This record gives sequence, structure tokens and C-alpha cells, in this order.
Amino acid sequence: MIEIILYIVLLPVIFANVLHMFLVKLNVFNSLSIPIKERMFGRNKTYRGFLVLTFLTALFSSLGSLFLVDVYLNEGLLIGSILGFTYAVFELPNSFLKRRLGIEPGGKASRNKLLFQILDKTDSTFGVSLVYFLLSDLTALQGLYLFLGSIGLHVGFSFLLVAIKVKKSF
Repeated sequence: MIEIILYIVLLPVIFANVLHMFLVKLNVFNSLSIPIKERMFGRNKTYRGFLVLTFLTALFSSLGSLFLVDVYLNEGLLIGSILGFTYAVFELPNSFLKRRLGIEPGGKASRNKLLFQILDKTDSTFGVSLVYFLLSDLTALQGLYLFLGSIGLHVGFSFLLVAIKVKKSF
């Protein structure tokens, strides 16, 4: 079970998001960087993010399935596309809340900083963990471990990406 979670869920989502950050930083696929609904979610939630995260997570999950006996390539592709799209969708409520509170896209909250830091690191990890839990035969405890582990990885990679100057801030 841990191999499936590693190769189909965690590594593909991590690799897709890190590669997406590099693509954004290098302004690749700029024609797709159209905000989904700028007034609701801000200028940083774009069609490029949805398309790239969905495609890359599907690609990396299908590649991960090559290392597994129990998962076929097409299953990895389907699960990956669902999880990549889920990751992007579950970032929207947090962005919506920030826009309603007057926090600029990419900006930090001046009040309730800890709450927003927690939301920033748990919104998409919750979505991916929940959807994978619903799609798989994980127990509730395994689903919780997946969620908590995902948060730890998200925090760790955020620190790393700030350190190598791919992200501006934690």
C-alpha cells in the first residue's frame, strides 16, 4: 500500500507542483496564464495551473505505475489526472476567502497569519488525501496518515523552494 501511495499520489503531486512552479517562474505556457475568475480567486489561479497540474500529475502517476505490479498505466493516468485537478480545485476556497478579506494575490495576511499559513499548507493536501481516500481502499487511519504526511512534505518542500529562490516566501 505504501508503494502505491508513494508512486501514484505523493511523488507525482510533488513533482507536478515543483515543475509547475518552475514553469511559472520561467513564464512557460504564458498564453494559458489567464485567471480563472480574477475577482473571486485573484490573478494567480489560472487555467495554466489547472491544465499543467492535471497533466503533469497524470504523467508522473502513470510513470509511477510502471514501478508497481498492482496498478496499470491507465489507472495511474486516471488517478493522477483526478488528483492533479483536485489539488488545483482545493486551493480555490482559500484564495476566495483571502480575496474577500482584501488580501492581495500572493500576499500575506496581516491578521490571523498562523491560520492562513495552516490553510495554505493544508487546503490542497486535504483535497488530495480526501479524494484518494474515497477512490482507494485506505482505512480512515491510513487516510489520516496520508493527510498528515502530505502536510509535512508540503511544508518541507515549501522551505526548500524558498531556499533555492523558486518561491518568494513560505
